[in-house]
Amino acid sequence: MLRLLAAAAAALPGVPNASSGDAAAGSCPMLPPAAAAAGPRRPVEPEDLARLLDIGPSDHSALYGRLFTLSPDGRRAAFQLRRADPGRNLHCLAMAVIELRPGAVPRIVDRGGDLIRWRIEAFGKADFPTGVPIAVTPRWAPDGRWIAFLKRKDDVTQVWRAGANGEGSRPLTASQTDVEDFRILPDATILYVTRPGLARAHAAIASEGRTGFHYDDRFAPSAARRPFPPAPVPPELFVQEHGSVAARPARPEEAARIADAGDMRETIWTSARTIDGASVSIRAAGPPHSRGTMQLVVDTQDGRTIACGDDICAAASRPWWTPDGRRVRFLAREGWARSETSIYEWEPGAGSPKQLYRTRDVLVDCVPAGTLLVCLREGSLTPRRLERLDPETGERQLLFDPNPEWPQLALGAVRRLRWRNAFAIETVGDLVLPVGYRPGTACPLVVVQYDTRGFLRGGTGDEYPIQALAGRGYAVLSVSRPASLGDIISPDDPAEAARLDVEGFTDRLSALSSVESGVRMLISEGIADPARIGITGLSDGAVTAAFALLHSRLFSAAAISSCCLDTSMPARVGPAAARHFQAEGFPRLTEDGAAFWDRLSLRRNAPRVRVPLLIQTSDDELLSAIESFTALREVGAPADMYVFPGEHHVKWQPAHRLAVYRRALDWFDFWLRGVRSADPARREELRHWDQLRTDAAASGG
Repeated sequence: MLRLLAAAAAALPGVPNASSGDAAAGSCPMLPPAAAAAGPRRPVEPEDLARLLDIGPSDHSALYGRLFTLSPDGRRAAFQLRRADPGRNLHCLAMAVIELRPGAVPRIVDRGGDLIRWRIEAFGKADFPTGVPIAVTPRWAPDGRWIAFLKRKDDVTQVWRAGANGEGSRPLTASQTDVEDFRILPDATILYVTRPGLARAHAAIASEGRTGFHYDDRFAPSAARRPFPPAPVPPELFVQEHGSVAARPARPEEAARIADAGDMRETIWTSARTIDGASVSIRAAGPPHSRGTMQLVVDTQDGRTIACGDDICAAASRPWWTPDGRRVRFLAREGWARSETSIYEWEPGAGSPKQLYRTRDVLVDCVPAGTLLVCLREGSLTPRRLERLDPETGERQLLFDPNPEWPQLALGAVRRLRWRNAFAIETVGDLVLPVGYRPGTACPLVVVQYDTRGFLRGGTGDEYPIQALAGRGYAVLSVSRPASLGDIISPDDPAEAARLDVEGFTDRLSALSSVESGVRMLISEGIADPARIGITGLSDGAVTAAFALLHSRLFSAAAISSCCLDTSMPARVGPAAARHFQAEGFPRLTEDGAAFWDRLSLRRNAPRVRVPLLIQTSDDELLSAIESFTALREVGAPADMYVFPGEHHVKWQPAHRLAVYRRALDWFDFWLRGVRSADPARREELRHWDQLRTDAAASGG
């Protein structure tokens, strides 16, 4: 649903309010302090989360490329460091190289550049901007003396080179259009991919505007007031030979070095790994585009194909060979609601895979280093850090912690919860207790959605700061969305699965049931105060929260980051997306859709909505929120909305994220705890919220 909502509501590029660059180098520390400052433990503040030092993008669920690579000799690692600076609304970026030994300090080999964000294809339209940052993958020169990486500067993305010893950095390519991916060939030649066709398509659209744009499938009115380039826009591959500044089109044998050049996301969990002529890969065993029939396969040097038939192999990802070339190891998600990660070993043709290791932590990215693994790892209370792992013994060795000061803060304790919803589907959640919680105390509770694996930061989209909530006295239920009913019933037919999800709103009811069941469990334990329950969400989580306002009596306040599925949706998403949603079961604009919308639409149910609702949306999704919000305010419902400029489905600007953090905290304080923010800048908002309460009381709320 996140992908579909993002595609339906994506926008043209906004004003580049946030950036990063070399000017930030002096005032934005890109290395952790030598020693964590001692002192009394204090609760987490929103700024602590907003300014964490990250290795790569913080959302592990949206990664399509390696976050770090090892040098040819296996002794060093290279990665991108990122730190948000909300005060100046910019991202501080640096490329780092570190020796793989405990206590080593990274060497910064390049600074600056702008955040590179995904631009996607959706519903036949190309170049949709998003707020989701790409994984910048450093690639090592064959001799290990330098690394190359993508860097965006002066509104274009190029391949840059930096000396591994810190001797300096410079651009390698001079492409007129963005470089999207590249490889370093054995002779240090650069093979890179770009899409000049996008520039030509945008120029044609600008020319068309002189006589008026034809309204057709290229439009998505909720996202932009002009057409998008039609998709697909084919990639073009170029070669820049070592030492040259000129590039030429790649020959077929050179182009083969980038597998499936039409998809620049290097799918690290399915790509082949070859040793001594044998390769291991993960590929579809059923119809194209099916979701439930993946297979771990070895193609031998003599032409045989050996497939792993065990159930766990259908969940395999990121396979690699053991150094002797006889066995394959791979990661797999398994356990209750697939919430745990295991490492398995399989000898092709010689029995079933053997489990070596299992953890509730997230192994964000792992690279083999002999019989060991070097991994980026996250725990529920531990931000991402670099470790060495022995899968056979479970022994772990910390190599680099970007945030050594984090454990010095007072954190809410975490307890993993497991339950089944009303549809008997496994659900997993994490209970985060208030800092200093006293057993037997019923606390206000806030639900954060919809993926609770890894570091508990701010939920999907990172807008609801979990540990900052715990520091203010809230219990938090961080809950993962249950598996889609459609996927369970029809795993090999995505279209049928989507139709089944919409039919009878069974999937929406299932997602809400998982949330409600978890909340009721905490109420029964005496942890959650039933009169003070809040719910939050972005994308699918926002849909669940809005659905809860119509179908649940558990919640006393809500805050969402996108809004809403309502009756005008067929018109605002554009012709192509409208046909897509209609195929899933959404009614046409000209149909009598009362029976459908009466169960989903906030506008049609506005008089029934009495729960205070805060909407903090991006400007490119404002049109999607106007219908619902206007109806709520017309009937005196306690709804408030803020719109953030230059944003997309997932917000990317640091100042905006911190503002969303703070306002959400103050909103729940106001409605659930009766606490008013002492921040002078919030006075006018508090007066407005007082008026919302008065209006709601006058209208019978």
